[in-house]
Amino acid sequence: MDCFMIDVSYHNGVIDWDQIKANGKVQAVMIRAGYGAGNIDTRFVENIKACNRLGIPCGVYWFSYAYSVD
Repeated sequence: MDCFMIDVSYHNGVIDWDQIKANGKVQAVMIRAGYGAGNIDTRFVENIKACNRLGIPCGVYWFSYAYSVD
């Protein structure tokens, strides 16, 4: 059986976390917390709460932009 980690953000829309858990293939999730200068991902809270509720191991990251070479 293949097992893997997925990366999610608002781009994935509404996720059926119960189905993801029941499928059994996802071992962990990386959740985008936000991006740029203070932009919170609009699905972050929903996604992190679902992973915590279902006991799915998860991590978070902040997507950043480089505005200059420096």
